[in-house]
Amino acid sequence: MRRPIILSFIFCLSLAAACSKDQEGRLFSGNQDDSREIHFIQSSIEKEFERDSAEGIIQVDIARPGCKGEYSVWLSAFGDDAACFSLPGKVTLEDGSYSTTIPVKVDLGSLMMGSSLKTTVYITGRESEPGNEGAYISRYSDKLHLSVSYSLQWETVYRTTDDGEQVPLTATFHYNGFYTGDDPGLPVEKAVDANVYRIGNWASGVPFQFLINDDNSCTVPAQSIGYFHSTYNEYVYVSDMAVYTGNPGAYASYPCTFDGTGHFEFYLIYYVSAGYFTQGTETMDYDLDLRGMPEVAIRFDGIETTETGFRAPRVTFTKNSYTQFFKAAIIAGNITGDKAALLNVRNDLIDDSQPGVTGTITSYQDYSGLWNLQDGNYTAVALAYDEDGRPGELSCLRFTCDVSGVLAPSVNVFEWYCPADNPLYDGYTTCLWSFQADNVASLKYLCMRKDYLDYLMRYGRMSLSEITAQRGNLVNETAIDLVTGEGLETSFTTLQEGRTYTLSILVYNEYGDSLHVYKDATTAGHYASDYDRTKTLDDFLGAFRATASVYNSAQGATSSEVFRLDVYQQDGNNLVINGLPNLRNFAPQVQAYYDEDLHMVIVEPQDAGMYRNNYARLGFSDGLSIYWGGSVSMAIGYIGDTLYWTASPYSSAAVSSLEFLLFSSPETNSSTYLRESAGSRSLSAVTMTRLDY
Repeated sequence: MRRPIILSFIFCLSLAAACSKDQEGRLFSGNQDDSREIHFIQSSIEKEFERDSAEGIIQVDIARPGCKGEYSVWLSAFGDDAACFSLPGKVTLEDGSYSTTIPVKVDLGSLMMGSSLKTTVYITGRESEPGNEGAYISRYSDKLHLSVSYSLQWETVYRTTDDGEQVPLTATFHYNGFYTGDDPGLPVEKAVDANVYRIGNWASGVPFQFLINDDNSCTVPAQSIGYFHSTYNEYVYVSDMAVYTGNPGAYASYPCTFDGTGHFEFYLIYYVSAGYFTQGTETMDYDLDLRGMPEVAIRFDGIETTETGFRAPRVTFTKNSYTQFFKAAIIAGNITGDKAALLNVRNDLIDDSQPGVTGTITSYQDYSGLWNLQDGNYTAVALAYDEDGRPGELSCLRFTCDVSGVLAPSVNVFEWYCPADNPLYDGYTTCLWSFQADNVASLKYLCMRKDYLDYLMRYGRMSLSEITAQRGNLVNETAIDLVTGEGLETSFTTLQEGRTYTLSILVYNEYGDSLHVYKDATTAGHYASDYDRTKTLDDFLGAFRATASVYNSAQGATSSEVFRLDVYQQDGNNLVINGLPNLRNFAPQVQAYYDEDLHMVIVEPQDAGMYRNNYARLGFSDGLSIYWGGSVSMAIGYIGDTLYWTASPYSSAAVSSLEFLLFSSPETNSSTYLRESAGSRSLSAVTMTRLDY
């Protein structure tokens, strides 16, 4: 049985500083989310090709949240092996298409057996005017890691015991770098017609490949360790120092050797594209004194009801081919993480003591039976013996016995709604949450716009419960007391108007069993269709008191601001708006026009002069995408005595915020966009009321 492997988290100075990032604040902010538009669906692809292949094809998917308008991006490959990869320089998503697949050709002529070719593909350019839809832009440089290798046919390596028996060869790996600890019983395989070997279930459960050369020196090609590092958005890789540096002479100082009998010494380095974590010698030994390891697999099959009405848990034990017989028992409590307790139980089973709560069984066959247990937390254990009567490692599995049906978490009250006609709450920015549940020891919640979640689930290939577990907020003990008592009641008060929000809840009982529930609610909204169509041009002229919700991306904070806006007539129906974006050092004249048919003012994307040393342009956003051109616009109109800024009837996107985007030149495209805005500000929920003197 595998021993636990402990992450050592050793970082070297050559690696860029890493920061952990948890979801900040109680509520989701679109400006803090990954607002990528056109992007690669995968972050990395690893593919194997047949050994005789001279060329290979990798299918790469590119997607976007919307489907309107034809839109193009430009691609480039970088890295030492980039010349081996051929890809189109320009990719176009057709109007109506959410995604497209492009072929990447790989020249395998320089690929060595047991090694790999790697490159990173970047989106290096973006079209600024995608047809009739506003310009998209990514807040991040999107990239995709590609790795190819030859597919090898693997066969089990056997060794001959002292008794002349042929048994599969296993090995013990001694970690001393990115991981620490010993990992015994790893199966050894060899590639057919090649000097490439691998051990299975290494590190984070992946194979570890190495080459044994004719002089018993070893080569460790670059390969993933199976650990995805979220800080760098890529898998951690390992190789020997010569492969890492590309210098075969490095083996003189950093050797990898095999003693010819069963002992290996590998000088390994663990790294990502930003740098390396740790380097040093790690060793491996063939398990030459062991025949196959006897093991027993344990499975909890739930609660069953017999014909007499008796309810009990069913636990199944399955032995492997090296197991002659095994002893099994049920232990009260969860001891899976208690090494001392597991050792005591193993010794008790060897001594034929009774460590369990219902006695011990001994079986020479697979066994599946009902156990007479009370409600509670238990650990099933099994100790396997080989044909010589030698015990192996102890197997264990925790499970919850809930014969009465009272231990599982259950939700009794779950309300998530936008309040209407309630003077205490603003239904345009607030949703209320009521929640009461039983058997809850911990709770995670996630409140996010539904369109954001749909996007994450579609292209992140994660379920809602997985996203909640990964990104959700953990409530404190006081909130848990309310949830399991009279009930928790709270409000989310900084939501956007006219948007649907999903509240996703994950609750866990004291044993770790979980229950996932979720609901949608939509805030009230002001829309251009609600505008007063009796208003004339004169009603839009003059001085106004404006309010807005302002998000500062530099500070990561949202605040409410009150300021003055002046609207005056330039000529005919053409207007000028002064006072945006409420900065002392930047006050552009925003052009607008009065629409006589709709009785509202229309504001479109436009150049806005200079901000410091950069070129400013008024743009809009719907939270997922940023637009500075095309058929997007906002409208200003009356609902009662208040004017509201909303998406106009002519807009191709439901834009809800505005900001003055900064560019390095007068030509506004993805290459000149600085991913910044004037004052690092975006304004939403803008309203205006006339100033009376």
